Amino acid sequence: MSIGVSVIVCCYNSESRIPTTLEYLANQQLDADTNLEIIIVNNNSTDKTAEIAVKTWASFSSSFLFQIVNQPIPGLSAAREKGIEAATFDILIFCDDDNWLSPDYVIKAYEILKSNTKIAAVGGINLGVFETPPPKWITIFEASYALGNQGSMDFEVLQGNKYIVGAGMALNKLAYIDIKQRGFNFFLTDRIGNKIVGGGDVELCYILKIAGYQIAFSSELTLEHYMPTSRMTESYLTKMWHNYSYSWLVFEAYKIFLFKKDFKSYTYFFWKVESFKRLFSKSKGLLFYLRCKRKGNLSYCLPYEAELLFNTYLFFNTKRLLKITQNIHQKLYNE
Repeated sequence: MSIGVSVIVCCYNSESRIPTTLEYLANQQLDADTNLEIIIVNNNSTDKTAEIAVKTWASFSSSFLFQIVNQPIPGLSAAREKGIEAATFDILIFCDDDNWLSPDYVIKAYEILKSNTKIAAVGGINLGVFETPPPKWITIFEASYALGNQGSMDFEVLQGNKYIVGAGMALNKLAYIDIKQRGFNFFLTDRIGNKIVGGGDVELCYILKIAGYQIAFSSELTLEHYMPTSRMTESYLTKMWHNYSYSWLVFEAYKIFLFKKDFKSYTYFFWKVESFKRLFSKSKGLLFYLRCKRKGNLSYCLPYEAELLFNTYLFFNTKRLLKITQNIHQKLYNE
């Protein structure tokens, strides 16, 4: 495997966003010994994404390698998988089509992962760039938009169920190959077209952790994440939170292994009782929730609604959770 960095840009109808993203990539500052390639994954686009990407890149006269690959299977996770397959180099960076990497992002990510062999993935600070002034609630829900500071120190190995988002994630390809060879499969598909789903990046972090790798945060890595006005609405935010149930079900399974709990104690009966207890606990706050709902208090209402929906989903999908847990256990212990 060659020494260098492969930046994977997954695109779905990205013709209006890709030129700026490519400009930032063309301006990456590297040393003479570090190779860089840009991989555009065209994921079922119906616009001129590929054509505009080629034309835009040619205008920069950049020496960095550039290629476009097609992924007919819809979904961000499938697109990233295709990009990984096409990647030449040993360090990968997931750059969304609306991510603008700082000039030293690639070289900093490369240096961090090459000097810390136990770290499989690292992320940094994602700053929001808003098409129009954002609503006040964005400071509370910035993590839902892959924004903000993903750690509390300049450099930090993230413990427990902490993770880094896919936007800007730098990944050691050897670690990714290792978990795939060990049979780990993904239960989450991430965003598909305009459908608001997610969690694939979280799942990847959890698999890497239980496989023995570390996930880290570095304040040296900064990018700007463009936020169109269409995403800065209460309806968009609410839809996002209301779609968390299946992702959270998958996360419950991984948490058993992340926190090294007794796998056998998480039985069908345990989860039925646990979900019922959680639902009963939520019912005691119903009146307060209704008052908050009338006042438009999103910071209380959305988590309340999401937890209510999730635990209802958990109650009726306990067998699904058990199958996921058993699958993870089999892969982890080669049974």
